[in-house]
Amino acid sequence: MKYQLLKLALIITALPAACSKPPVDCSAYSNQQNSLYILPYQPGESYKVEVSTGHYRKSNKGVGLYAIDFNMPIGTKVVASRSGEVVAVQESFEDYNGEDLKENYIFIRHNDGTIARYFHLTHQGALVSEGDTIEAGQVIGLSGNTGQSGGPHLHFDVQQCGPNLPPNYNKLPCGQTIPITFNNTIAHECGVEKGKHYRAAEPSHS
Repeated sequence: MKYQLLKLALIITALPAACSKPPVDCSAYSNQQNSLYILPYQPGESYKVEVSTGHYRKSNKGVGLYAIDFNMPIGTKVVASRSGEVVAVQESFEDYNGEDLKENYIFIRHNDGTIARYFHLTHQGALVSEGDTIEAGQVIGLSGNTGQSGGPHLHFDVQQCGPNLPPNYNKLPCGQTIPITFNNTIAHECGVEKGKHYRAAEPSHS
């Protein structure tokens, strides 16, 4: 009986490790000082990171590992984290619809082929159009709470190529997110951390 209880305890202890995300390799992140990215909101503003590396799902090969959720009120101005070309826009969905694949977004392709994605924008919240050339720091839209969302926030990530449009957001190889740092905030050499607030400063470069 004692052996069976011990065996059960060991199995229960092992379950979280088996289901959790793999350790994050800090060496994969770019040097923050030389990063090409700035925080996706205006200088002087500060928002809490609700999710950082927490989007990992073994079922989809962990493509969302490096996606970030910033808590922010509906209508907050979202800025381009890096310069590029707008390649996809969706703004027709209503806030609080609670439906998967019915979120508003803006996708921007950078000159190296990577795609920055800005999700859950408010209804009619896109301030740019497909084909527009965008500079880092330019206001591109307004945050919201559309799609499958637990509350108003901005979901931001960078995929290695694309754009992957719904329902194929996570299709490989382009669906894999990449680790990034932001050059206009406090030190975070291993990525921003869940639960911390990050204030955006005027970028040193972009």
